[in-house]
Amino acid sequence: MRRLVLGLAFAYLLFAVIGRFVEGMGAVRCDCTESCWCKRPVLSTFRWVAPVGHRS
Repeated sequence: MRRLVLGLAFAYLLFAVIGRFVEGMGAVRCDCTESCWCKRPVLSTFRWVAPVGHRS
């Protein structure tokens, strides 16, 4: 069970980093306002794996 949870956490973080990399290449762009949670430095890594609660 522990191995499954760690594997899922690793996959989540891997997808978050890949999303940030793709965004850095300019392939995708977030159109939220500047006050959205996804514009903060650390949280911006997770904007593509947690696409809920954005402010348009």
